Amino acid sequence: MRSPIVGPILGMDHAVIAVRDLEAAGATFTRLGFTVTPAAYHAEWGTANRCLMFADDYVELIAAVGEGEVAGRVAAFTRDREGLMAVAVGVADAAAAVGRLRSRGLDVEAPRPLSRLAGDLPARFEVAMLPPEATPGMPAWLCRHLSPEALRQPGWLDHANGALGIASVTAVLADPPAAVAAWERVFGAASATLTDEMVAVHTGHGTVFLTHPQDLDMLHPAADEGELPAPPALVVLSLTVADTGHTARLLDAADIEYDRDVEGTLRIPAAAAHGVLIELAASKG
Repeated sequence: MRSPIVGPILGMDHAVIAVRDLEAAGATFTRLGFTVTPAAYHAEWGTANRCLMFADDYVELIAAVGEGEVAGRVAAFTRDREGLMAVAVGVADAAAAVGRLRSRGLDVEAPRPLSRLAGDLPARFEVAMLPPEATPGMPAWLCRHLSPEALRQPGWLDHANGALGIASVTAVLADPPAAVAAWERVFGAASATLTDEMVAVHTGHGTVFLTHPQDLDMLHPAADEGELPAPPALVVLSLTVADTGHTARLLDAADIEYDRDVEGTLRIPAAAAHGVLIELAASKG
């Protein structure tokens, strides 16, 4: 659930996974038990996406299919690897959010329109890219939904694996403590908690963890430091599910590799999910 709105910045809106082949990625995530939306196209960006929609957030699978600034970024990212590329930060008022961040010394671009078309279902947004120094460890942009009713069609929120939403994302950095001040400029004073060398950023909806590569297994025991991309990089997507036992049975039936800890949390290796280590834990709600 989202925290009560106390300003224009709402918290994590969606996580973005960059892939080379959108159809192949859709098939992979369908096999993992997710309902994947039909392909949609961003004319302004030169990209296409398919999504895993939840009640309060979602995961976006994005691929470069044309020309454009964002298509160029996605293409450059996927030349080296697939995986978590960015996070979109939800805002209630894009202009107000940009104004607030500018008042804190961040050079944030003005909001610009973005549209997405899937068949006859258009969706409209306002977006503003954040500068790299705003969110060390991962690219991010502000996102305001202008037509939220177009995003959650009947059946799209029902996932065979019982997935309910995003709990957190984890990024590896060379020096996580040095990022605290930057993240607090975005999400407010005391939004970032430092424990030893690990940072937890409480966004208002979802948590961003920042850790050194050698400490990643303290958060995610199935992570293999030797297989990680060089920092800074987003590497883990943690989702909640209704029943991990049910999810495990679905993964077994699909012959999906995963680890399960004593608490029941399931971890699907990055090699099985287009470069993303996916963690599935029981909802505490």
